[in-house]
Amino acid sequence: MPTGSTEKIPFEKLYQEGEKSGPLMPWNIGGPQPAVRRICDDGGFRGHVLDLGCGLGDNALYLASQGLRVSAVDVSEVAVECGREKARRNDTTVDFRVADAFSLAADGPRYDVVLDSAFFHTLPAEETPRYSELLRAVCNDGAELHLFTFSKELTPDYPGPRRVSEQELREAFSADWDIKVIEATRYHSSLPAEAVAKMVDPRTFEVDAPTDNLADQLIDEAGNVVSRIWHMHAVLRPQETRSEHRA
Repeated sequence: MPTGSTEKIPFEKLYQEGEKSGPLMPWNIGGPQPAVRRICDDGGFRGHVLDLGCGLGDNALYLASQGLRVSAVDVSEVAVECGREKARRNDTTVDFRVADAFSLAADGPRYDVVLDSAFFHTLPAEETPRYSELLRAVCNDGAELHLFTFSKELTPDYPGPRRVSEQELREAFSADWDIKVIEATRYHSSLPAEAVAKMVDPRTFEVDAPTDNLADQLIDEAGNVVSRIWHMHAVLRPQETRSEHRA
């Protein structure tokens, strides 16, 4: 079983404080990420889907509303209960579970598609091999991965979580996965530019945000920041064809 930790960032504290957390919860946009919705609407999800680091459950709920079987996991009890309550209100079925992602490989189902919407970049870089092992353990052969992560190339000094380069993604996943595309897409936030400029690093709770890179930032109809991030789509190769040389 892969070992690792998703407890470096105090997500439970952030969700417990709710609105008081302010810029610490920029991912809470009150609905699914538009990029995830577009992929779903184009038929990019199938079978049994796992939403890793599901947060408040909006992506998982949208996928389930489209007839997919969805399991959703987050380390925060508060976030998962919020997702369950939304599912009850909307008469939608999602298997929400409170768990550290790295505990999933012990037993349980295997998945046809994994959605990672801004989870991977919350992990320290040194845990990438454990994350790769986790995916191998929970996925069926031929499973698909849709991973969204902040990018060194697209937003090199932007406030928020760590940045991942295209080369790092290829090195981390190409041993086991056929990478179909790594492309720039948009990730919506709940923050106006002035809040982003004051963003607090959730690992340290210290202000760590340059302001000179926000002048040309994309803004949505609500006046909130839209970041450019990587979307990687990959397909897991059969076990006998995977490389022994991994990151």
